[in-house]
Amino acid sequence: MSVRRLFSFPFLLAISLASGLPIVSTAQDSTFSSEITVTATGTEEGLDTVPLPITVITEEEMENAQTESVADILRRVPGLNVVQSSGSGSVTSVFTRGTESDHTLVMIDGVRLNSPFFGGFDFSQLATAGLERIEVARGPYSALWGADAVGGVINLIPGTGADGFSGTLFAEGGEGSWERYEGAFTYGSEGFDLMASGLIREGEGDLENSDFDLRQSLVNAGLKWGKGSRISFLYHDVDSELGIPFSSPGSLTPSRRQKANERTLAIPLKWAISNRWSLEATVSTVERDLDFSDPDDPWGFTWSHTETETTQARIASHHALGDHSLSWGAEWRQDEVTDGSVYGPNLEAVSYEMTSLFAQDVWRMGSALTLVLGARWDDTDQWGSEVSPRANLGWRVSETLELRAGYGEAYRQPSVGELFYPFSGNADLQPETSQSMEVGLVLSGQTTGSHRLELNMFSTEIDNLIVFDFVNYSLQNIGQAEINGFEAGLDTVHSDALRSYLQVTWLDTSDGFGNELLRRPEWSGAYTFSGAFLPWLKGYATVRYVGHRFDIDPLNFETTRTDSFVTADLALATRIWDSIELTLRATNLLDKDYEEVLGYPAQGRRIIAGLRINL
Repeated sequence: MSVRRLFSFPFLLAISLASGLPIVSTAQDSTFSSEITVTATGTEEGLDTVPLPITVITEEEMENAQTESVADILRRVPGLNVVQSSGSGSVTSVFTRGTESDHTLVMIDGVRLNSPFFGGFDFSQLATAGLERIEVARGPYSALWGADAVGGVINLIPGTGADGFSGTLFAEGGEGSWERYEGAFTYGSEGFDLMASGLIREGEGDLENSDFDLRQSLVNAGLKWGKGSRISFLYHDVDSELGIPFSSPGSLTPSRRQKANERTLAIPLKWAISNRWSLEATVSTVERDLDFSDPDDPWGFTWSHTETETTQARIASHHALGDHSLSWGAEWRQDEVTDGSVYGPNLEAVSYEMTSLFAQDVWRMGSALTLVLGARWDDTDQWGSEVSPRANLGWRVSETLELRAGYGEAYRQPSVGELFYPFSGNADLQPETSQSMEVGLVLSGQTTGSHRLELNMFSTEIDNLIVFDFVNYSLQNIGQAEINGFEAGLDTVHSDALRSYLQVTWLDTSDGFGNELLRRPEWSGAYTFSGAFLPWLKGYATVRYVGHRFDIDPLNFETTRTDSFVTADLALATRIWDSIELTLRATNLLDKDYEEVLGYPAQGRRIIAGLRINL
C-alpha cells in the first residue's frame, strides 16, 4: 500500500479548500447529528458520533426523487459507481471504492442478500418501496458483518408503524409504456406496529423484447414491550421478468427472457434487558429462483434454472460499560445451490456452512477521541478460517472539525458456484483478502446555512482475486488489485425545506500488471438539490458526471477506453389538495446517448407523470 499515493494531489487540494470553508458555528449542528445509523457499529448511533464514512439516504429524499429504484438513488453517494447494462430492469452492479462488484455486502435489516451462486447482487431488482432509509457504509466491514464487505455495506432499513394509521397511494405513467403503482400503509400502537407496502412497475425499452416487469411486497410487523424491545416478522418478496433484446451489439435475441424471484423471511428480536445490556437475534432465510429461456439460441442453450437458499442465524450482545460500548456475538450461515440447464444438472443441492464469532468495542475517551476496535473469525470446511480486524480513530479537534484514520482487513469467501460449478469451479480456492487504510476529516457548522463537509482518502490492496485462468480453464486465485482513491461530500441545508449534496470521487486503480480496473472511472461526481424549490413546488434535481474508464469491447473483446458522460434527472411535485400531489419527472432529461456498459446503450429520455394520495 503506497502511503505516498494516499496523500496525493486530490487530497492535499481538498484539505486546502476545506481550510478555507467559512465555518462560524460554535456548536455541532443538530441537522446532521440527528441522523441515525445501525450499520456502523451494529447498534443505533448518531451519524456524527462514530468516526466512520456513512451516508444515510432518508425516506423523504427517496420520496422527493420519485424513483422506485434503489440503484438510482445510490448514484448520489460518494465512492459508489452504479453500472447498468442498458435500460430499466437490466443487470445493475455497484462498485464501492473501486472494489469488485461482488465486494459490497447488501442487506435488508441486517439480513444478507448477496447471491451464494457466483456472489454479487443485482440491484435492478431492488425497489425503494417500504424503506425508511438506506445506509451506505464505505470501507472494510468484515469485522462486524462478515464476508463480501470488502468495499462496504449497503443496508436497507424497512419502515415501521408510527402511532395511529397512515398510508400512501401512488400511480404514474409515461413514455415507453411506463406504469408504476405503489401503496403503503402503517399502523402503530403501544404494543404493536405494522408496515406493509406493494409495488408494480412495468414498461418497455427502445428495442423489441426489451420489456420489463417488477412486483415487490414488503411487510414488517412487530410486537413491542418495555423500552426498546421488539420481536418482528419481516417478509420481502420480489418477482421480475424481462426481455433480453440482444446478447451483443448486432446480435438480436427477440425471444430471450429471464424470470427471477427472491423471497426473504426473517424474525428479528431486539431485547432491552436493562439500560446497559441488550440482546439482538435474527433467524432468516433467503430463497431465489432464476429462469432463463431462449428457444432460438443458435448453440441450443434454450433454458436454464437456478435455485439458491441462504439460511442464517445471528446473535449479538451489546453492553454499555462506562466509556465503552462492547458488542460480541456469533453467526451461522448455510448456502445451498441447485442449478441445471438443457444440457443436464450442474449442481444438486450443493452447500457449505460457515460459523463466525465477532467482537467490537466503541471506546469514547472523553469528548475528543473515539476508538472503534473489532475483529471477526469465520470458519468453513471448504477453505479454512479467516480473521478480519479493524480499527478506526476519530479526534474531534474542535466543535466543528474532526480528524479520522482507519485500518481494516476484509475478505470475500469463494461462492458455491466458484467452488463447485462443473465447468469452471475450483474446490481449492481461497478467500479474496484485502488490507485498507484511510484518513479523513469532517467539517461542520453554519454560514448562510448548515454545512457538513466530509473528505476521505483511502488505499486498498486486494490479494487472491478469483479470476478465470484460460490455461487451466478454471477459476484460480491469481488476480490482485491496488486501489487508491479520494471521496468528498458536501451536504448543505439551505433552509428547513431545501437541501443540496455535492459528491466527488477520484480513483487510481491497477490490476497488478499496470492495467486500470474495468468500469472504474477516474473521476465521477453528482450534484443534487432536494426539497421545496418554491412554496408550492418540491422535488429533486440531480446532475451526474462519469469520467473516462476502461471496458471490454463486446465485438473484439479488446480493452477499450470509453467516453465520459453527463446526465440529469428532474422530479417535481405540487400539492393540489391537502392530501393530493401531482408529480412529474424526467429521467435522462437531456436525452444523452451514453453507455455505462460498453455496447449496451442506456435508456433515452423518459417523461413520467403521476398522482400521490396521502391517507
